[in-house]
Amino acid sequence: MSRRNRIPKALSHKFDDLDAHLFIVREHLGKLNESASHMKVLSAELRTLLCWSSGTEGLLWRLVEELSIDDRIYLHVPGDLIEDHPLSQGLQFMIVPIQRGGKGDPRLTPYHYSFKEVIKERQALIAGGKPFKHEYLIKAIAQQMGSAHEDDGLEQMLIDLKSIFVNGVEPYNSVIATNAELTLEIGERVLEKAEKHQNYKRHHHKHDYGNLSVVASLRIKQQVLGNIPLFVLSSYVGNVTISASAIPSGVEFKVSKNNSIVGAVVAKYPEEFTPGQHLVFIFSYCSRTKQARTLVDGRASPVINLNDIGWVHASDCSLEATDNKYLDTLEKFYVLSYERLLSSKDSKDFTELPPDGYGLWKYSEELNDRGPFPE
Repeated sequence: MSRRNRIPKALSHKFDDLDAHLFIVREHLGKLNESASHMKVLSAELRTLLCWSSGTEGLLWRLVEELSIDDRIYLHVPGDLIEDHPLSQGLQFMIVPIQRGGKGDPRLTPYHYSFKEVIKERQALIAGGKPFKHEYLIKAIAQQMGSAHEDDGLEQMLIDLKSIFVNGVEPYNSVIATNAELTLEIGERVLEKAEKHQNYKRHHHKHDYGNLSVVASLRIKQQVLGNIPLFVLSSYVGNVTISASAIPSGVEFKVSKNNSIVGAVVAKYPEEFTPGQHLVFIFSYCSRTKQARTLVDGRASPVINLNDIGWVHASDCSLEATDNKYLDTLEKFYVLSYERLLSSKDSKDFTELPPDGYGLWKYSEELNDRGPFPE
């Protein structure tokens, strides 16, 4: 059937398509460190979402335009290679990394760049002395050695790249991974607007999709009198920040969205708490229901609504620890994040572990001595 005879998709159908593609991107991006084989699916998904192909623009860009979404992201983006510069002569390979604003070289001023412009116009790497843009790289991988197509041959650029390893993997892995993370961020903006203004409901892809639990193991040595920052868990994708602080009544988890505080919940000390005690504080959030609760020593707080946060995925979050200048007051052992909602029994089990969590994991020398076969 020719394209002219096809029935146009409803906007809700295109939202469903985007939601499904973002789910697949997130799943394979999270597993890319386990096996480079996930690159095959990841590149094909990015081709569908970001690249002009067969006379059609990528799905993400079509929806960005239709909903008038701002696709700018605060980034350090290097300029293009000056090919006639003396130091460019004979250059065979170079990665041109994109980094989050404030996380890159301070000499390269960060700016709010259009992500579409980055994909379409900016150079991703140099191979065989020739620069290649992000869109070209994505399509080349997807169409020659990805799940979109598996060619019997490869162009010279991919052969050159596959012969180079950076930290044990092909250099394009980090480029594609960054593109995937930024795709999730813009895709999240589209789905958020669809939920707010189009009454869109996301699909229930799997039981724990969008569930997050944060676990903090602490010893409170003496009564906390003020507010002691503990750590910050941030999601660039969802533009969500969870800040944990010790306060006189327990540990407060304060949640911000788009740099504005939208809610807070306190994990309170048990009634029998005494200074010097080891405690494990847990914050859990369900993106599907927009609800949160805390757990301490096997006891759960009442569930509260946090309607303005949206969707948060554990795999999108990064941990930023604060300083340790309050060692006289408290001792921090570990912070964990889970892609599931922990139970009261889980909370009790954490408390019964040693403060450093030994028993949940083993020290490396024990693993090395164990041999290949489990007991």
